[in-house]
Amino acid sequence: MVDHDDAVARAHRVLLGLAGRVPDEVLAAARLRLAEGVLPDLRESVAHRFSFAASADPGGPALLDLSAGDLDPLDRAAAEAAAGESGARALWRSWRIPATAAPPVRVYVLEAGAAEATLPRLTAAVMTALLDAGLTAPQVETYHSDVDLLPCQHAARGASALIWTRDERPPPRLARVFDRGGAAGVGFDPGHERLSGAERDRVAGYLDGGEPILATTRSAPDVFAPELGPIVPAGFRTDGRWIWTDTVTYYLRTYSLAPDAELLGHIRANDYAAVDVDAAAEHRALALLLTRG
Repeated sequence: MVDHDDAVARAHRVLLGLAGRVPDEVLAAARLRLAEGVLPDLRESVAHRFSFAASADPGGPALLDLSAGDLDPLDRAAAEAAAGESGARALWRSWRIPATAAPPVRVYVLEAGAAEATLPRLTAAVMTALLDAGLTAPQVETYHSDVDLLPCQHAARGASALIWTRDERPPPRLARVFDRGGAAGVGFDPGHERLSGAERDRVAGYLDGGEPILATTRSAPDVFAPELGPIVPAGFRTDGRWIWTDTVTYYLRTYSLAPDAELLGHIRANDYAAVDVDAAAEHRALALLLTRG
């Protein structure tokens, strides 16, 4: 005999897999019924083609961080509902762009740390708030933080605005690489701090352990040996509080040059221990990079 909680969790995952493949009103009704303990029976699906965007404006940025900014009434209603649920961790809003001339559809992606059998109830709480705010057939897709996202939710979260997060940390900061720049070129001051021995290795390990958020095949010349050509890596990483480039690690490993003094102080304060970066922190860091002037 199948445990009811297991059946509810399985049904929730099935509905996640049907997102965008069945009419929105059918999926919304099924999610609300599941929150009441009624297992849905959706045997027919209709394929739809669509893409996702962070903004309904086609020329808008690919990612946005609105968690500390002004929200429109619908986003505010969804964020307040999520904040009222102890199991909720972060909430994104994307726009599903149909291949036809139909208008864009809001899709909310909710991350939760609660038991999977409770995800339908969390989903319904946000859906009900959106219904009360005037949104018809709200699309709220809730996943457990320890479970890999399905392709549809991955696409939605990957082109979205972060509108709420449980952890109200300050925006991430971008670490400096060089001490000076300008027309004369970038470089390091003669008195730039150097690290040695075990600390150099521990700091380099911390930097290497940062979450990659923006990879690139581009590289730059070594400012001390430009004749070697473009050999310095330039990908971006984060620990959720700071963002740095692999350029920083290169100069530390190659010339013992310490990273940005404030970043170094942060690493020392953390006792050089690697930090887990959650989806919201990764999103905020990447959004900062993509929207900075």
